[in-house]
Amino acid sequence: MAHDTLYMVDNSSEKASVKNYLSEWCSISKQMDIATGYFEIGGLLTLGEDWQKLDKMRIILGNEVTKRTKDVIEEVAQTMIERFRNSMEREQEKNEFLIGVPAIIKAMKSGKIKCRVYDSNKFHAKAYITYFRDEYRDQFISAMNVPSGYALVGSSNFTKAGLTQNIELNVQVKDEVEQLQKWFDEHWQNGTDITEAVLKVMEMHCREFSPYDVYLRSMYEYFKSHEETVSEWEENESVVYKGLSQYQKDGYNSLIQIAEHYSGAFLCDGVGLGKTYVGMMLIERFVKKERKNVVLIVPASARVSVWEVTIKRLIPEILEGFYPFKIINHTDLLLDKNQNLMNQIAQQAEIIIIDEAHHFRNRSSNRYRKLLDMMQAGCKKQMFMLTATPINNSFLDLQHLIELFTHRQEDYFSAAPLGIHSLAGHFKKMEKQLDQISGTAISDSLDISGDIIRADKLVTELVVQRSRAYVKRSLLTEQGNNVLFSERKPPTVANYSLEKSYGRLIKDFKESFDRKDKNGKTITILSLAIYSPYSDDYFIGDKSKMDEMVTGRQQQVVNLIRILLLKRFESSIEAFKETCIKIYIRLNKFLNDYKDIDASSKRLVDRLQTKQEGILRYAEEYAALNQTSIEDIEDSLPDYVWNTQEVFDVNDFNINALLVDTMMDMDTLSKFIEDMMEFKPENDDKIRELKHILHEDTRIQNKKVIIFTEYKATAQYIYRELQNAGFTDLYEIDGQTSGDRHEMIQRFAPYYNGCSSAEVTDEIRILIATDVLAEGLNLQDASCLINYELHWNPVRLMQRIGRIDRRRDADTEAHLLADHPELKADRDYAYYWNFLPPKELEDLLSLYKTVSKKTLRISKTFGIEGEKLLTPDDEYEALKEFNSHYEGSTSAEEEITLAYQQLLADNPDYLEQVKELPRKMYSGKMASTRKGYFFCYELPTKRADGSWSDGDGIYRWYVVDPETNQVTEDLHEIWTAVKCERDENRAFNANEEQFSEVRKVIENYIKKNYLKAIQAPMGKKAKLVTWLQMI
Repeated sequence: MAHDTLYMVDNSSEKASVKNYLSEWCSISKQMDIATGYFEIGGLLTLGEDWQKLDKMRIILGNEVTKRTKDVIEEVAQTMIERFRNSMEREQEKNEFLIGVPAIIKAMKSGKIKCRVYDSNKFHAKAYITYFRDEYRDQFISAMNVPSGYALVGSSNFTKAGLTQNIELNVQVKDEVEQLQKWFDEHWQNGTDITEAVLKVMEMHCREFSPYDVYLRSMYEYFKSHEETVSEWEENESVVYKGLSQYQKDGYNSLIQIAEHYSGAFLCDGVGLGKTYVGMMLIERFVKKERKNVVLIVPASARVSVWEVTIKRLIPEILEGFYPFKIINHTDLLLDKNQNLMNQIAQQAEIIIIDEAHHFRNRSSNRYRKLLDMMQAGCKKQMFMLTATPINNSFLDLQHLIELFTHRQEDYFSAAPLGIHSLAGHFKKMEKQLDQISGTAISDSLDISGDIIRADKLVTELVVQRSRAYVKRSLLTEQGNNVLFSERKPPTVANYSLEKSYGRLIKDFKESFDRKDKNGKTITILSLAIYSPYSDDYFIGDKSKMDEMVTGRQQQVVNLIRILLLKRFESSIEAFKETCIKIYIRLNKFLNDYKDIDASSKRLVDRLQTKQEGILRYAEEYAALNQTSIEDIEDSLPDYVWNTQEVFDVNDFNINALLVDTMMDMDTLSKFIEDMMEFKPENDDKIRELKHILHEDTRIQNKKVIIFTEYKATAQYIYRELQNAGFTDLYEIDGQTSGDRHEMIQRFAPYYNGCSSAEVTDEIRILIATDVLAEGLNLQDASCLINYELHWNPVRLMQRIGRIDRRRDADTEAHLLADHPELKADRDYAYYWNFLPPKELEDLLSLYKTVSKKTLRISKTFGIEGEKLLTPDDEYEALKEFNSHYEGSTSAEEEITLAYQQLLADNPDYLEQVKELPRKMYSGKMASTRKGYFFCYELPTKRADGSWSDGDGIYRWYVVDPETNQVTEDLHEIWTAVKCERDENRAFNANEEQFSEVRKVIENYIKKNYLKAIQAPMGKKAKLVTWLQMI
């Protein structure tokens, strides 16, 4: 654009663009010197091939920094390179294969293009100075005084926008241009050469990456988005963090992220895998770094021996100093004396950490209701739940735990990407899914499918869970052979005979399963009329006034008591006797209360009581000597099991029918009790087998052993019988045992509880315990465990085994073996025995089915990996294979995680190297499992504060089949397709057009299925990071 003698270039039209001006000058110039504030690859590419007509191009970049220290100068150069790198990324968004860039690389390598940054002073010049070719200038006569070149000076940077789009103001200088050339030379001489650095960036972007490069980068990006960047506090100040293994650090980071988003998170690693230390890390962070009010809620049995001991060793100041931290027992929540403290916690606590959180799974318990009220009161709280077994009997267990921090808000998870509008409905669907698979509703089955749980999107979002198999392999990658886990030997099934032990009792017990009432109806063991008086057999009042919940619960109670009788029968004569007598006395009380209803009933009752006078006297004497609470009988049953209706309105109930059926039950129970009155312990084949194992089995001799039983009565019976048999160094512990529990634990397992044999008095060798010791304690001094009965709940079985089969500590092991060298030969092994009556096992399972209307199927549950443990078809053979089931197989995601850990081990410098890689990478390989295009995208996410991610989103993988345009998101399937070795050959034949079509498919898919679901605002897009053609 000419104005008299002034020639302006302002991008107002294509003809008036800087691009057009420079292209024309390239054809008649031998050299072009460019001074610019910004240099982007798009500036050169805009000129097409015209720039290649030049012999030489010098580009000097300016900066706006005034300080001139060496560090600043280096920083300026680095900033310029980073800007150039960003320009390469932007160019590749529209020019995937970077067409035109290889020619620029070639020119830089040959010295045709050179780049410098002027760092002597603040520099903001924009000029394009040309030098005529000699042959062009020579065609003009000297009288015309043609200058050596022209220059364009003004506002345009050497970028695509500066050359073509922005409204700029540049003027042509033709007079005194030699002065401009001289000015440029002076600044060029004072500049720092960055040609090699710019060349390196371009070469990196144009490099033909191998399939392995893309695989490694894709794995890095995927896992980076699942990990929180560790702060300087963790690295430099935390005491706990430096002692964690990588899987524990990963777990801690994930818990922080989950709770930040949802206000609650679960750590469900298997038993013995160090959840306590992850909990310690949470405590240290929130108490010491963030100074939040933290409450730790733990089982009483683990408070001193596990938590207080560990806190005192690692961060004692939080117990002694002015720190906002409280530790309380599960049972403290309901004690009257603690209510002021509970109210303060409810109002002021910000972080709640619960150990063995599955104890709060029962929504009808007072303990649960109290905790729910506390969570809803006061300031907003985050809850962290530690448990290896969040599901014990039903998916509802997990639902109830989740409701503690969602405050039972049904649509708490309605937002994308979960989109769950009813939490209860979600869990009902899971139960229905299991019902379709197994044919048995989950509420009526112990067969809980881990596959359903693992595939559930809500569980994936809220739960951190790693199998033992995964942890072992992860530690092997991280620490090599320094990792210590016991090698669990196949379990030994202890053989004994119920018939030998119980004689006539077993015959009477079996017959009780097939009794008939006066109408010919089968009664299973007992009718238990007073426990279900609202059934049609007894209730004659207005049925419209009946509470359906009460009637349903009563029938459930009857079934629970029947199951309890069966379980206690299998446990020991003492456990069975205790329950029979408790029920017998309760039934007799009912007879006394209502026998006077009419003369006939009184005669019948009096006759029965006279007949059973001796048994009644025995039962009353036994009850007086063995005062028991509800919890002693069966702490896993709700309180309402034993709360029978005390008063019956004679107008609403058929009292005669209740009396008749109760007398029939009394008759059955009296036979059981009479049989047990004649029982002699020396005939007990089960206790005889236990003594034989302890005496004769070389694997157990002179070693610490734990004998687990479900019931206090059985534990005390075992203790008495072993003591009478001459065994010493015994101890029995149950829920009612008084004394210092921590001292007892130290006496049994001194080395893993902070001391040694020399430091304890009366060291214990044989510990008999109920499941009060089955959770959370470190008892690894022992290497032998005996299950005295088959625990019908496999979760408890897992918890028991986890007492001795835990990750061991090298220093502690060295100390133990130095003091006890006799253990060295097989210290690496863990042995355990399971008491099953092989001969009568099938009978027991059949009886169980009769009682519960279901088949006993103990299978993998959440936190329990493996196939069937015990089935009617498999009998106890499966129990022998329990080793592999308990260990578990790694899940699909765990397999990928282990592969990533191995990749990092094989490429130890990768976390630094990745910073130099281009934002986007691609390659190709021969298909191994499927053909198509693999994509790794960064997707935007909404942060907890409501803002949107910017470079810190989540990473997702996809595969597109170009033939059908079908998109796959299955992570394991995709990983199997893209994984490769370092020496995998590159195989690639895609072109720009093909790729563009496939990219359209995947980005439309993401838009429809992800961006729309999360309601991403305008401008928030998915960013392509890597892609791989599989041909």
